[in-house]
Amino acid sequence: MRRRKASSVLSIATIIGALALLFAPPASARAPIPAVADFRQTISWESGYQGAFTITNVSSFTLTSWAVSFVLPTDTTVSAHWDATLTRDGNWYSFRNQGYNGTVAPGASVTFGWVTQGSGQPRNCTLNQGICTLPDTTAPTVPQGLKFTEFTGASLLLSWNASSDDRDTPLMYEVSRDGLPAGNTVGVNSLRVTGLQPSTVHVLRVRAKDLAGNTSAYSAPIAVPIPG
Repeated sequence: MRRRKASSVLSIATIIGALALLFAPPASARAPIPAVADFRQTISWESGYQGAFTITNVSSFTLTSWAVSFVLPTDTTVSAHWDATLTRDGNWYSFRNQGYNGTVAPGASVTFGWVTQGSGQPRNCTLNQGICTLPDTTAPTVPQGLKFTEFTGASLLLSWNASSDDRDTPLMYEVSRDGLPAGNTVGVNSLRVTGLQPSTVHVLRVRAKDLAGNTSAYSAPIAVPIPG
């Protein structure tokens, strides 16, 4: 039996490897293109609302098309839409890009919108290989651990333990003094309360609010006696 020369075997392997590289699809075509679609209810009224999804390309590759699909409750239907083509199957809706807005560069965004009859919100949302951010309906936790320091007679520094929320966004804290607004702060769990009156007892409370407007209950009150 004749033995094939090693150089011939090496040459054949080299040719096969080169052909595989030549005809392989580009890496960008195989790699997933992560993107996120964020839902917002922009306007609402008694019988419906106007909604919008903003699609953001968070990858380093160009997005060449997109499709956002979701389910609406049976008592809610889409009556008008724009900047997307719509396919409907019962209460399942799929919005795809138009010819002019399918290409989304890295870091860029596009938005499409619609009007509904009914107040039901989208659920079971999908976006290509990315994710959908559906409406935020969860309120932050109630602030705890109120205490005051730096008391001057007419003012004090009120502080509390930060609330938690299901979204990673700064929270607003609203401070109440004797049942009336006393100020608010964003992303900071302390506030200087001013205008305190002598020979009185002021009652302070705090509640937390997220960017979607979901608001916690007020904290347990803290009573602050002011000397005369």
